[in-house]
Amino acid sequence: MKNLAKQIIDEAIDEINADQDASGQINKSSDTPLLSSSSNVDSLALVRLLIAVERLVEEKTGKSVVVVDESAFEAEQSPFITVGALERHIETLLA
Repeated sequence: MKNLAKQIIDEAIDEINADQDASGQINKSSDTPLLSSSSNVDSLALVRLLIAVERLVEEKTGKSVVVVDESAFEAEQSPFITVGALERHIETLLA
């Protein structure tokens, strides 16, 4: 599932980057910050990314997932802090 989660996130990032200017581009590196003061990702881009991930999961697996749910807020570390954390969160949802 790790490769599938990465593929979905990379594809979602490509979709978001297509509409972003150069300063708002999201790097696909696992340590790229998404939700932090050092992130160049604005809240609208983050929401669009999460929606794209949900849609792509359903398209590729037939499984409907909710990326932002109680478990995401109860986690010790936010699954939205970096691209890598989001990938691990998606892996969990796909398992």
